[in-house]
Amino acid sequence: MILFLLACACSPEAPATARRSHPPPPGPPGGASSSPVEDLSSSWDEVLAADVPPLPPEAACPDLDGDGATDAWTCPGSGTDCDDNDAAVGPETERWVRPGPFLMGSASTHAGADEGPVHRVTVSGYCLDRRELADPAGTLREGLTWPEAEAACTAVGKALPTEAQWEKAARGGCELGTDPARCDAGDLRPYPWGFEEPSCVRANHQASASGSPTMCEGKSTVATRNIGPYGHEELAGNLWEWVADRYHPKVYHRDPPRVDPTGPAGGDLHVLRGGGWNTFSTNMRVSNRFTSNLEGSATGVRCARSRTAGNPDAVEALHLVTLAGEVRGGDGPMVGRALYVTAFDAADADPRTGMVPPGRSPVAEARLTPAGEAVLPFTLEVPAGASYLLMVALDAGAPTQKGGKWMAPSGSGGFGKVDQNPVLAAEGGVTGLTVTVRAEGAGGPGGPPPGGRPNAPGGRPPGAPRADPPAGGPASH
Repeated sequence: MILFLLACACSPEAPATARRSHPPPPGPPGGASSSPVEDLSSSWDEVLAADVPPLPPEAACPDLDGDGATDAWTCPGSGTDCDDNDAAVGPETERWVRPGPFLMGSASTHAGADEGPVHRVTVSGYCLDRRELADPAGTLREGLTWPEAEAACTAVGKALPTEAQWEKAARGGCELGTDPARCDAGDLRPYPWGFEEPSCVRANHQASASGSPTMCEGKSTVATRNIGPYGHEELAGNLWEWVADRYHPKVYHRDPPRVDPTGPAGGDLHVLRGGGWNTFSTNMRVSNRFTSNLEGSATGVRCARSRTAGNPDAVEALHLVTLAGEVRGGDGPMVGRALYVTAFDAADADPRTGMVPPGRSPVAEARLTPAGEAVLPFTLEVPAGASYLLMVALDAGAPTQKGGKWMAPSGSGGFGKVDQNPVLAAEGGVTGLTVTVRAEGAGGPGGPPPGGRPNAPGGRPPGAPRADPPAGGPASH
């Protein structure tokens, strides 16, 4: 494939935790979808307010393995050792997350329909690996499927974290906000590091806060760029992380309150969290949800240690249907590295423009390999009953250079949107969909959709092409 040089000369600073952090001043009414930082001020609702239950009184806090860290399960308020019988386990390997409530989800202008409503969730105490899983040589385990991630955690006596456990570790519990005794607006932190916008200093990703997206590293790394409220590293960016839950877009609710939720009891899709080195700044948000319909090479895992079985969410499993059609080359035969057909939930579209604003994650994506065809068939699996916007981008393997930095070539060969948009995914599926790909600037119904290339709103999914820096710029491989 084409390799392109990425020159983000950012050097990591020592990240600070989000403890007792305060939200920024509220933005304009309704928020500003063009803002590079997520504003959660409109996500707060007084019904979310509640006391943080006090922890049980602590007596003696044992340190059975003599490593200087006391048992977290016995002393959840001051202990930090997740396995006090094993001297190899301590706060350097696993971080304790104390029991109690936190605020889950987002209703900001960056959030997708599957991130609401914002609701209060109570989670029992648990431990989560400080870093993403690596092999004995220290190399990150990358490209894992969900079964492989589950097996990797089982092999070390742990399990995948639930989606709620992952988000609490990234956002922090209600004891860390403006009022440590209550859930309040200060507990809605948008990023693991707090409230500041994503940057190459704060997360290894494809920076898109301003101008053309540029890769910070172009690959996963073991460097530390962000530390979450409980001391976990790299919860945003670097690698998408698998969680235990099966995916459902409507699993969130406020009544009855969710306690140790584990997601739907059944379903074919699983959840990814945290964004990766090749996804956009809007994917660095702690509430952003991705699914296994979009998995690819930049997936990893961190494992959890819990003593609570959890409670399945009472929601029916998703029924998936197929959307099928064909992509046509409006400028002649299609040739390139990849042709992406991407589906977004039409409910996430801006009613004023009909386009999907930044921050919304795709629902599904198909990757085709064009080799001179005039027409290519495609199929996508999506949840039934919803309407979708289908966009197409042709990666012609031709990166561009701006300001000495090589930009990702996604869409360099052209764009298109399905003629039948929005597409209602009926129970029996939909066939006969058509889309024409035309080079940017060609105009017409098959040209690029308003607002830029179609993949930009949700960010590049985990399977995007790698971007390793060759010595002399772009080169074929």
